[in-house]
Amino acid sequence: MTTNLYSIALNVLIEIKHKLNIVVVGANDGRVNDPIYEFAMGMSSKTNMLLIEPNKFLLPHLQKSYSSHPSHQIANCAIGQEGILTLYAVKANWFDHFQPAYAKGWPQYRAATGITSANKEHVEKALLREGINPDDAIEILNVPCQQLSPLLAALNWPTAIDVLQIDAEGYDDFVIHAANIQNTEPKLIYFENHNIPEERMDALVNYLSSQHYQIYKMGGDSLAVDSRINPLCAAINEAIATHRQ
Repeated sequence: MTTNLYSIALNVLIEIKHKLNIVVVGANDGRVNDPIYEFAMGMSSKTNMLLIEPNKFLLPHLQKSYSSHPSHQIANCAIGQEGILTLYAVKANWFDHFQPAYAKGWPQYRAATGITSANKEHVEKALLREGINPDDAIEILNVPCQQLSPLLAALNWPTAIDVLQIDAEGYDDFVIHAANIQNTEPKLIYFENHNIPEERMDALVNYLSSQHYQIYKMGGDSLAVDSRINPLCAAINEAIATHRQ
């Protein structure tokens, strides 16, 4: 249902704004299991895409996914506090071994790269579930990290954005806090909540609420909507009410 709400919100927002500036943090290959890809490609003349991915291995795949999109940029970095961020990733020679059931039909690299995280324990647990020794399969990636506003300025992107989508494997809240939302003013923020500890999730909800966002938490994802845009909230609330009937 959350993905459906996201789709509803995107379509309402593009009717209001006519063209959307969309930032994706943790873009991976940009396509597989990505809730915004079909929308972005279907509305390619009405979307500007900034795809942020810290894992260099994925850049060729990301570029291929968006090769036909007329207005996209790719940034190889992380969003967070200024400096170097240490990420824990699965070594390429272990991709074949990490093929969980949920990844059936995905490209060979997709599931393994999808668990890359600043939280080593998160990666370790995922590997152990597949019977893989983390000491053998994990490599360390040190990637440049910065807050979102300076990156937008460096890339000559608009200061204000319309959509912020995040997949940071348990660090989505850190990304949101580094996204300078008072200045970037995303109308929609779509992120994963299921890997965020309860205490941090509660703090994130309080923070977003203080910044005029209504949070819709369904399953493992959340959608934060700028509550000052009445048509957005009305469309989502109507969809929820219809779903419950």
